[in-house]
Amino acid sequence: MKIRRDYTQPFFREPKGHPLRNMLIAALLGLLLGLAIFWQQEALRGVVQSLSASPPTPTPMPSELATRASELFLAGDLIKAEDLLAKAVAERPNNLAYRYQHGRLLIELGRYDEAYDHGAAITELDARDARGFALKATALTWQGQASVAIPIALSGLESNPRFTPLHATLARAYVDTQRWADGLETAESGLSIDDEDADLIRAYAYALQSVGSYSDAEAYLRRAMQLRPTYLPVYFELGGLYLARDDDQSAIDVYNRILSLKPRNPRAMLRLCLAYRKVGEFARALGFCQDSVDVEPADAEAQFQLGLLHYRERQFEASRDAFQQCLRYDDGFYELSCRYRLGLSHYYTGACTLGWSLLRDSLDLAQAAGDGATVGNILQGLDAIESDPQCVDEAAAPLTIQH
Repeated sequence: MKIRRDYTQPFFREPKGHPLRNMLIAALLGLLLGLAIFWQQEALRGVVQSLSASPPTPTPMPSELATRASELFLAGDLIKAEDLLAKAVAERPNNLAYRYQHGRLLIELGRYDEAYDHGAAITELDARDARGFALKATALTWQGQASVAIPIALSGLESNPRFTPLHATLARAYVDTQRWADGLETAESGLSIDDEDADLIRAYAYALQSVGSYSDAEAYLRRAMQLRPTYLPVYFELGGLYLARDDDQSAIDVYNRILSLKPRNPRAMLRLCLAYRKVGEFARALGFCQDSVDVEPADAEAQFQLGLLHYRERQFEASRDAFQQCLRYDDGFYELSCRYRLGLSHYYTGACTLGWSLLRDSLDLAQAAGDGATVGNILQGLDAIESDPQCVDEAAAPLTIQH
């Protein structure tokens, strides 16, 4: 029998699938296609972002930090310069140049202990390096330890007799120990090496003032200002010289010049406060003292001067607050002056017992110091409290003075 084929059907015919299964397959294929497209878009987005993102900022090299710090130092921006040098030293602690530059800045900022530590570190790394001696001697001199600084400076000059910062420091230390002739000679020796060193010229002017050569001192300070127009310590010393000579308007002009170079400088505002108080312009003096403590509340001297001006105006609550701040931030210099005036301010604001206690403590301090004038003022205050009928001890015990 002959089999007849139907050529209208495929030779290998597949069985028909179930409709539900076909739908599931189609859905799966669609999901896979969607995921593929999503992944491609995410990859493309990452590439675009990586291309458009800014490259990371490179960290400055220590040498770049030190160079920028030197520029800022010469421009008078000591705070930013110090920050950059601190970073440079942290990166390269064995670099003596960075340590010396940082130490000099710290001295200008009044951070003498830290400057001394840099000097000690330099000496430890190189016992013959004059910069270590200079930092240690300068820090000690500005801390009032000139007699200790002198042998250190002399040792440094044995290592390097031509290092003028040592001449400047030694000259100032000699003056502070009343060796005025030695101070002049040392400064002159340094100037024979470098007559354009502004700090050395400043030291020479300091020595000239010590022997009464005020006109010459003024000329040298002005010379230093020409060499370094933003070197504020020279301006402050010139202003102090004018005040000592009772050339008060010239001093005021100098301090205003400082404020034009460094607005809101608290020390310049304090000096203006003192200058205006000296010439009897108490309202302006009060304003500058207030400005000074607003900028630098931890300045005990500024708080003391502000308290005096408020006390003069019989603004006893304000004087009380200022003298309290003076005691809070004082390192011992204003202890007696602020304490007994704080006691008087408390008395005049009605706090008799507290005022009495502060005056009694102040009396002991004044007697121990042999300060007769202050003892007299304190005794007057105690007498006033004792005789004031409104001043009654909280324990109802009478207040009595023990001379």
